[in-house]
Amino acid sequence: MNQQRSVIDPAKTVTTARVLHGAVMAGIAIAFAVFLYLRSVAPEMASDTGRVMRILGYVILVVPVLGSGLARGRITPRRRGEDLAEWWAASISGAMLVWALAEAAGLGAMVLGWLTGDTNLLALGAAVALALLFVNRPSRLQSET
Repeated sequence: MNQQRSVIDPAKTVTTARVLHGAVMAGIAIAFAVFLYLRSVAPEMASDTGRVMRILGYVILVVPVLGSGLARGRITPRRRGEDLAEWWAASISGAMLVWALAEAAGLGAMVLGWLTGDTNLLALGAAVALALLFVNRPSRLQSET
């Protein structure tokens, strides 16, 4: 059977993971600032629709907490002596899934917070996303077992 070679250069995967993680964190911070500014200039939504969307926003924040824990559990821990670049080449897709879950839920909650005029939901969306990204940072994912 033919074994496919990875198109990712193992020597560059460590840097790629760190840059990608930093870009996701910066994107969340910038989106929060933009939505916070837009919150001050946009009108609020009708109360009935806003209430349902506000509840949906808070529910959306539970998904990445549970999902990132499950997805992180599928990332094979790095063993002692294992080459860091090779481990990242094998694990970067799992790490990207964990980071994407955090980013998507945070952005979803921030959008719903902005639409409903709920500044608490807006801030909580950014806080949950940044906290999950911090807990699942590259240096922590690559720590040896």
